[in-house]
Amino acid sequence: MDLRRFELTPRQVAEAESVLNYQPFIITDDVQTGVAYSWLHAHDPRVKPPLLFRRGDPTWDKAAEANERLRKLYDGFIEQIAARFPGGSLFDVGCSNGYFPVRAETLGMRGIGSDIWRGRARSIAFLNSVLGTKARFVWAPYWPQWGRVLTMRKSDVVTASAIMCHLPSPLDFLHALSRVAQRAVFIWGQFEPGDGMAIFYEPPFHGWGRMRPFPYCFNDGTRMTRPLFDFAMRELGFGEVVELVEPSGTLRLPHHHGLLAIRS
Repeated sequence: MDLRRFELTPRQVAEAESVLNYQPFIITDDVQTGVAYSWLHAHDPRVKPPLLFRRGDPTWDKAAEANERLRKLYDGFIEQIAARFPGGSLFDVGCSNGYFPVRAETLGMRGIGSDIWRGRARSIAFLNSVLGTKARFVWAPYWPQWGRVLTMRKSDVVTASAIMCHLPSPLDFLHALSRVAQRAVFIWGQFEPGDGMAIFYEPPFHGWGRMRPFPYCFNDGTRMTRPLFDFAMRELGFGEVVELVEPSGTLRLPHHHGLLAIRS
């Protein structure tokens, strides 16, 4: 999301640098944020990835290019969702800085974001103040131990971007999303190639602090095959699964797909 056209004041720039980080924002000509550089170029993007970049940094050119491609990918996905469900509501699980709900608001949808970190409310509040949007933050995390999203409000479309890979029970996660989604579920993430119905795991990653007990310790690299995803969504009442188009010039990661399951 490019914020330069709003001509941020020095105070707003300082606030942007404080509350925006993981998702791809252009704050000024000389300051950007985003994780895409780490995904493409860092030795291990899980360990203290650089997220704020200033012109003159040795990483600037690669970071600007990588995060521009990620912006195009996000925007392409959200624009396609907004076109299919005009004026509907979008609830983003694991919203990070609020890119999905705020961008959805600019396209005529009603955006809601949730995250395990309550501080993400500051990100959405800042973006609302700049863009004139009315996206909301609710503290409604998904807890694998309980297998549900803690929200009482249903939305037309529920989105989850790069979330399922960190969960030990992806089928439970899809079930939880289906209970909130009235019309569609959108998942962007990695799927394992193959024709069978299977779930694959990487060893638990110990670099994020205290580990949950088994089996909730599986927190990295979880992925399923596409046939299993399609079967699961049909069983949950979503009769059609479509792969959204990745516009030209967007970020492309191996075996990652943006899948929209539409309720029958």
